[in-house]
Amino acid sequence: MRVSYSGAHRQAGRRGARWTGWTAGLCLALCCSAPAFAQTTRGQSLGAIEGMIRAGRLTEAERALRSLTSAGATAQADYLLGFTLLQLYRFDEAEAALRRAVERDPRAPWLHALAKALQEQGKNLAAIEALDRAIALEPDPEYRFARAMCSLNVGDLAGAEADLERCLEERPEHPEALYNLGKLLVDRGEYAAGLEPLRACLEEQPGHLEARFLLGLAASHTGDPEAARAAFEAVMAAVPGHVGARYNLGRVLIRLGRQEEGVARLEEFRSLSRLRDQIDFYRQAVKKNPRNHEGRIALARLLLDAGRGEEALREILAARQLAPRDPATYRLLGVAFRRLGKDADALRAEEFALRLESGR
Repeated sequence: MRVSYSGAHRQAGRRGARWTGWTAGLCLALCCSAPAFAQTTRGQSLGAIEGMIRAGRLTEAERALRSLTSAGATAQADYLLGFTLLQLYRFDEAEAALRRAVERDPRAPWLHALAKALQEQGKNLAAIEALDRAIALEPDPEYRFARAMCSLNVGDLAGAEADLERCLEERPEHPEALYNLGKLLVDRGEYAAGLEPLRACLEEQPGHLEARFLLGLAASHTGDPEAARAAFEAVMAAVPGHVGARYNLGRVLIRLGRQEEGVARLEEFRSLSRLRDQIDFYRQAVKKNPRNHEGRIALARLLLDAGRGEEALREILAARQLAPRDPATYRLLGVAFRRLGKDADALRAEEFALRLESGR
C-alpha cells in the first residue's frame, strides 16, 4: 500500500507528536502509582530521580538508581537505570537493566528502550523480537519505525517497507520514515514513487542533505532536470566536496544545454580523485587494523567531505566502540547525524561531548 503525503493528510499528522528519529522516540515511560514514587533510603523518590534525568544530571541519577537496584528495587527503577545508561552510550549495561525491567513488567515503551540498546550493539534480530512484543502490546508507529530500521540492517527490505508504510499512515510527517522509504524506493529504481516521500521529508527537515541528494537523483530520472539541478546545487553549497552531487550536476547541466558549465563540473569531479584516493588509503588502513581509532575518525572526516554521510556514520560508530570517552568522536557523530537529518540524535551526541569535556 502506498501512502499519500500531500496536503491534508500530512497536516492531520501534525496534530500529534513529532519525532525526528529513534532516539527522539524514546521517552521516560513512568507509572504514577504510589509505589513508583516511594521514598528511597536516601529520601529520594523515583519522581525526583526522573527530574534528575530530565535535567541532564545523569551521573547523579545513575548513583541513586544503582543504590536502589542493588537493594532489589522495583522494575521501574531498573527501567530508569537502563534509560539513563542509554543516554550515556553504555548500551551493554543498559541492556542488562532493561532486561530486568521487562522480565518483571513487559511494558511497550520499556521494550522499545531495550530494542534500542540491542540495536546499538548490532543485535538487530533480538531488537526485532523486543519490538514485536512492544507492537503486540501497543501498535505505536514509532515502534514500527524502529523495527523498520532493524529490518533494513538485516536486509529484510520488504519488512522494512511495510513498517515504514504503516508508520506513515498514522504519522505522515515523520521525517526519518519519509526519508528511509524514499531511499528504499530510489535504491530500487522506483524514482517516481520515491519523489513524494523525499519531498515531504524536506518539507519537515529542509536541511536533510541526504534526502535532497536523493531527490535530485529521482528528479533526474523522472524527466525534471531543472529540479535535479536545484537539488544538486543545494547539496554542493552545503558540502562542496560532495562527489555524487558534482558528478550528477555536470550531467544534468549538459542535458539542460549548458554544455560548458556541465563539462566544468565533470572536470571538477575528476579532480576529486585525490580525495577518493585518500578514502581508499584510510579504508585499507582500517581494514588491516580494525582497532585503529584515529584511522577510523580520519576516514569518517574524508567520507563526510565527499558527501558519503551514511558510510561516515558507520565509521564513527565503530570508532566510538574503540574510544567511548573521546569527546571529539561525539562531536563528529553530531555532524554526521545532522547531515542525515537526525537532529535529536545530533543534539544528544553534542551534549554528551560537552559532558565528557566537563568531566561530568
